Amino acid sequence: MKGLITLLALLPLLANAEVYRWQDADGNWHFGDQPPQEQHETLDIKAPPKIGQGERVREINQRTLRLRESEQAREQEQAAREQKQQDAQDKKCRDARAKLKQLQGRFVYRDDDGNVTHPTMDKVKADQDDVRQWIQQNCTP
Repeated sequence: MKGLITLLALLPLLANAEVYRWQDADGNWHFGDQPPQEQHETLDIKAPPKIGQGERVREINQRTLRLRESEQAREQEQAAREQKQQDAQDKKCRDARAKLKQLQGRFVYRDDDGNVTHPTMDKVKADQDDVRQWIQQNCTP
């Protein structure tokens, strides 16, 4: 086990050196950095890819980037929807404030047929209170 750990630790150094392999008379394989007297072959050892620089890491980084971009797009869409809702609410508040201002001045009531009606002061006061209450519940100051 120690030999394997040592070999793995030295592998980057071995990548630049020539490594030789040969088989002894008993059929055992040997490795070394010096050519033996026996017949041998030179091994081509490639250095392992550097950590964080392989193709797999690039793929992971690209996927992460795409996920981030899609999350940002979703957040922007959500923000746009919220802004649209806020703009609609702001318009309703402006309309309610204009209606309240109108109720406090001179105005006329019309029924569904367009005929002018004459409400009592209590009806006008109740309408003003309803509009004020709606504004308090739905609008920011």
